[in-house]
Amino acid sequence: MSEDKTAGRNVAGLVTGLGWLAVICGAGLAGYGIYALFQSDFGLAAGGPLMAGGAVTFALGLLSIINATMARAMIDTADNTARLLETGHLAAAAAASSVDTSDIGLPGFGKTKASSDETPEMDMNEVGRISTSLSSTEPDIPPFDAAVRSAPPPPAPIVPDMSDPRGWPLAIDEFDLDGRLAMTLEDGSIGVETPQGWRRLQSLDEAHAWLAQQS
Repeated sequence: MSEDKTAGRNVAGLVTGLGWLAVICGAGLAGYGIYALFQSDFGLAAGGPLMAGGAVTFALGLLSIINATMARAMIDTADNTARLLETGHLAAAAAASSVDTSDIGLPGFGKTKASSDETPEMDMNEVGRISTSLSSTEPDIPPFDAAVRSAPPPPAPIVPDMSDPRGWPLAIDEFDLDGRLAMTLEDGSIGVETPQGWRRLQSLDEAHAWLAQQS
């Protein structure tokens, strides 16, 4: 991608240089036509073609400069999108390689039966006394309904878009978001790079809130 980007920028730079050269030549030709219009004996016959040719050359050079500027902007957008896709593929490959698919051996559980010799005898009178004392004491635990009503509801978790970045809109801007690489997409959503891959949030505020929840 870097070689294509360099070649495209070189072509755009060459077109820009030729465009400026055409603008300068067109302006000089038109100026010379104006001079010939007033100074030559032929008047309009001498200066008219020169001014028309200079105007056409000036317009073509200006159009070339505008096209080269738009081409550079398209090259930057394509490079940002390719870098976003490449980073997403690398993160997905790293996550896939870190998963351990080996079988986990679990020890067997043997069934044992407790013998009557190992079971201590229980004093039924003592058991009845403990049960009576426990039932007579009132617990200090508040009612369940009151505890549920007094607890504030937890905030709803934010679920980002974890689909393939190749299906997302094109990236138009790159910036730092809370120490992470982020990109603004064409539809206004935000793509955030994480150790598990790229995540897409609907807005910048939602991206801030989601990163806060992750920390």
